[in-house]
Amino acid sequence: MVLFVSYSGELGGAERLLVDYASALARDRVLACPPGPLERAASQAGVTVLRLPGRSPALRGGPREPVAAAARLGAHALEIRRLWRNLRAEVVIAWGMRSALSAGLAGVPFVFAHNDLLPGPAIAAAVRVAARRARAVVALSHASARELGPGVIVLHPGVDVASFAAFDRRPDDPPTVLVLGALVGWKRPDVALEALAIARRRLPDLRLVLAGAPLHGDTTVLESLRARAAAPDLAGAVTFAGRVPEPRAALAAATCLLHCAEREPFGLAVLEALAAARPAIVPASCGPAEIADGTCAVLYQPGDAVAAADAIVSVVSDPALAAEMGRRGRERASGLFDGATARRRFGQIIALAAEGGARDGAGRGTGWGRGTGAREGRPGHGTATDPAARLPRTASARPEWAPPGASLSIVTVTHDSAAQLAALIESAHRHLPGAELIVVDCASSDATLAVARSHAGVRVLALGVNVGFGRACNAGTREATRPVTALLNPDVRLLDGSLELLARRSLSPGGEALLLAPRVLNPDGSLQDTVHPLPGSPADLIRSLMPPAAVPGPAGVPLAPWRALEPRPVGWAVGCALVARTQTLSRLGPFHESLFLYGEDLELGLRARRSGIRTWLEPAAVVVHDRAHSTRAEFGGEPFERLARARHDAIRLARGPLSAAFDDGSQAVTFASRLALKRLLGRAAGRERRQLGAVLAARRGRRGAGARRRAGDPGSGAPGPTR
Repeated sequence: MVLFVSYSGELGGAERLLVDYASALARDRVLACPPGPLERAASQAGVTVLRLPGRSPALRGGPREPVAAAARLGAHALEIRRLWRNLRAEVVIAWGMRSALSAGLAGVPFVFAHNDLLPGPAIAAAVRVAARRARAVVALSHASARELGPGVIVLHPGVDVASFAAFDRRPDDPPTVLVLGALVGWKRPDVALEALAIARRRLPDLRLVLAGAPLHGDTTVLESLRARAAAPDLAGAVTFAGRVPEPRAALAAATCLLHCAEREPFGLAVLEALAAARPAIVPASCGPAEIADGTCAVLYQPGDAVAAADAIVSVVSDPALAAEMGRRGRERASGLFDGATARRRFGQIIALAAEGGARDGAGRGTGWGRGTGAREGRPGHGTATDPAARLPRTASARPEWAPPGASLSIVTVTHDSAAQLAALIESAHRHLPGAELIVVDCASSDATLAVARSHAGVRVLALGVNVGFGRACNAGTREATRPVTALLNPDVRLLDGSLELLARRSLSPGGEALLLAPRVLNPDGSLQDTVHPLPGSPADLIRSLMPPAAVPGPAGVPLAPWRALEPRPVGWAVGCALVARTQTLSRLGPFHESLFLYGEDLELGLRARRSGIRTWLEPAAVVVHDRAHSTRAEFGGEPFERLARARHDAIRLARGPLSAAFDDGSQAVTFASRLALKRLLGRAAGRERRQLGAVLAARRGRRGAGARRRAGDPGSGAPGPTR
């Protein structure tokens, strides 16, 4: 597993490069970033995304800004460390200075993808320290590499020229100058407007297209540009196109590209102009000067609008010259900036870094940076202390010739789950292409069935009525034809092929007596509490009085077993992700069909234990779960009273009424103690108050129902939806 981390959720040139490299990487990879265009682009490219909170990118400002920036970077460092640990990532790819600073603070093995030029001396010094801690530093250009010092790998990004050639056409008439990039001050779009105004004195029909948008919601630059474009010498000549999803079409329509940033670390737009066979007019500095030369571009003094205007006029006035420059630019892009070569070299750097070292620009070997996990005794990849290494290797889950997942049937139960189901199916096809997928639908009213049937190789069992989660799972299990079955909620996504490790364990000697649970993450990469101690056990009673968060580290694992880094037996596991031999599940039911919603997994764990079948957490396998997607819509929040009733019923079925009554009391103590603690700390405790009220209300409801039954009134109830 390789973890890409980006502090920014925008989609500039550096982030587009991230998507290109990540989607082509020949290993499991996950991107963690804030919501926004980058998240959408990465998801569309098949990269799994975990969502981080968005934060201000500012590193400088008023007197309080340095302190606020340090706090933001510290919070980001905690996120990176948590993600690295929870994903068991081999290496973190810190995309940009902010993530590199935080990765250095987090003490994780990381590669620094340096996509910028350094700002002021204090920040520059901190970035250099972070770079020294990295296993490898990869810079876009020699200009950005020189600022960090020796040992930096310069890897110019590449383009796929053939994809640009497919858009070839004659430029627009009247002639159009294209500015391609974010509308931010340091890219100097103001110079472009002044250059156009000067050039239009000789070429009155000349037009300018600004293809880009402000970043982080700051429209100050855009408003200034609009005001300048409304002046008489530019009125009607400037088009604000916004962020363009397809730069190839915009470049094909343009006569030339104008680039104005005085300090540009690379300039992907310049390279794309060359690939599109369009002349480039660029400042003679930094990254653009490494991309283009006099055969395909006109280089001018940075910030000089008059020189830029002269260059525009010389190119636009001579179509033959423009065509020749475009031809030479495409040749240069093909020869020096090939996309496949750049992606392959990036993959080689990451592979070497993931194994514990990389090579610097001078060819020297580099080992672990300071502050890496090796000093903390964290298990390395494939080591004897790694939980994955403890899974049996002698009994293979599939023949060597079979595709990953060939021994697995994946069963999922749906109810209005169209959006979530597509992500599950796509992740299963990507990571476990040999698995059998069975969708059991409980009377969905949305496009769930259409989504399921639109994917090849998916078997659909449309029940037509909402029979409940347990009965639907049982029906799907009966349809499974593979030796191992994984019961997955539709809002689960696979991050890798690690469920096959659980299939291997299931098929090993003794595996018939196991229910296996993977480690489950929330959409932000934090741990989800999906495995628990036995109700009424010492650990369960202790945590009714003491929150597991109050006992950090290994000592707290018995209270919060979902935090375990090693395989361990647990009391029961939440049913969002369970793996076992198909015969074992069939023998168990697996679920008790009298339970319609909630509690089925708890009852299964208790009943299986009574039959000699133990539930184990296997943290070497990891999935992501966007919990309660269907019940949120149905109940408008967490249905605490329904949950309390379901827990009581599950324990009553598995252990009897006395155990259920004892657990009711334990639950009441748990929520009452949490409520008291939060009040003592001055924190909001509304959730705990509702939970305690639900337990007490459910108890009163059972007493009332008992009284009605004794009086001869059985009462009535209507089932709810599947989870």
